[in-house]
Amino acid sequence: MVIKIVGNRIYLKEMDESDAKKLHEYSKEPKLNEFSGPYKASESIDKAKEYIKECKKNILENKSYVLGIYKKNTNEFVGTIGFFDLDDENKSGEIGFWIARNYWNRGYMTEAVSLMTHFIFKVLKYHRICAHFHELNKAVERVLSKAGYKKEGELKEALKSKEGKYYNEIIYGITSNS
Repeated sequence: MVIKIVGNRIYLKEMDESDAKKLHEYSKEPKLNEFSGPYKASESIDKAKEYIKECKKNILENKSYVLGIYKKNTNEFVGTIGFFDLDDENKSGEIGFWIARNYWNRGYMTEAVSLMTHFIFKVLKYHRICAHFHELNKAVERVLSKAGYKKEGELKEALKSKEGKYYNEIIYGITSNS
């Protein structure tokens, strides 16, 4: 399956090896690693290439769907969005995403989440999508709310920081009949 999802200002598609340099560069952003932990692509361009190959393989095998986010007018790679931890029996999975710092607070991620959500429900025919995130990551909370997701719960002190402090994990979700 070749995936390309086109929106107003962005499009989503499988990443190419040519995206590895930017993927490596962007994934070194300290704020991204603060909330999502170590990201292999930040280690080297070769690790970024491996990650891209793994993402393509997982799409072919219907194991997960991690796509690149691209600006429509320039075709510039700016981030990723994925659907993973798939439960085929219950038709549910988790969405996760990030975007390069230069593109924060511009509405690109809300558009990406809306496009991916539509794809998951209409093309993949899943019923439920959830998102888990760190309580301090208010940007994710805003994006999900704007895209129609609702808060479902909070896991007390479920995430441990590198410094050993515990934080709550927030869970948002949406169903195909929301």
